Amino acid sequence: MPAYLKRFRPDFDTTPFHADLTTYNLGSFLLGRSHASPQSFRRDRQLASAVGVDHLVVQLYVSGECEFEADGHISHGKAGDVVCFDMSRQMSSRSSTLDTVSIVLPRELVRLAPRTLDTLHGAVLDGETTFGTLLREHLMSLARVAPRIDASESRLAAEVTGTLISASLSAAVSGNDATGADLVGGSLQAIQSYIERNLNNEALSPEMVMRHFGLSRSALYRTFEALGGVAEYIRDRRLDRAFLRLTSAGTGRGGVSKLAFACGFSSEAAFSRAFRLRFGMPPREAMLEADRRTLATGHLVDTEGNWLQAWLDGLTASGARA
Repeated sequence: MPAYLKRFRPDFDTTPFHADLTTYNLGSFLLGRSHASPQSFRRDRQLASAVGVDHLVVQLYVSGECEFEADGHISHGKAGDVVCFDMSRQMSSRSSTLDTVSIVLPRELVRLAPRTLDTLHGAVLDGETTFGTLLREHLMSLARVAPRIDASESRLAAEVTGTLISASLSAAVSGNDATGADLVGGSLQAIQSYIERNLNNEALSPEMVMRHFGLSRSALYRTFEALGGVAEYIRDRRLDRAFLRLTSAGTGRGGVSKLAFACGFSSEAAFSRAFRLRFGMPPREAMLEADRRTLATGHLVDTEGNWLQAWLDGLTASGARA
């Protein structure tokens, strides 16, 4: 066990585990209130690949503390802090007795610039900061009223929550409270946000963007001129997403195709050519290299009984509560 995970009480491994969890499906996101005894958790490459979940978890520590490692970054969250984890990526943690309020939400509800969104795994928002206090109070209030939120209210609750989470997480990764530059607001960032939400859609193209925003081809191209062009931007964002998911795709037969189609490419061949051009190696070689850096431990999830994937697939930015 890594040394950073050994600070909690010595009887950790012999304490019987118990937990209470109450959850609410609010259509666009899940909200849960939990209490659990000391525990350790590991989400390795195999587990992330088997479960196949591509959502964010935003978790308020109401009481207790947790130490964790996310993509090699070691950090610590204490009572009052809010942490964010990317469920498509690896992490391990060890916690004391812990009370939490957690939200599981699709990426499209977090209105941040794409490259900021990619840095959220393991981000900690200090509960003593302005945004930390605002988000903590909002999550506590949301947990109290969740039992009586109806379908007509859930969409507005999702919009309010998504906006506050976006501002707060922007503050967490930038290290200060004045972070408006990372929030999606201007026309370019609005288009970038739309592209990010549709990266896995094979039909995503400059023409699709033009139709959605009512832009002429010349206006759209001028908007993305400084970024190398809109088609190139879409391709590069898909490749960046694929690179982040290398360790979740698995190195077995069909892994490259699975990754290609999951990231919106029309064929494995087109994906492989673009990947080699951008990263200097074919995707399979990159996957094997990532696999060599990963300790292959843990138990796979039975994909036929993967209720979590089906459950979370039902969460959409425009959903109504089931």
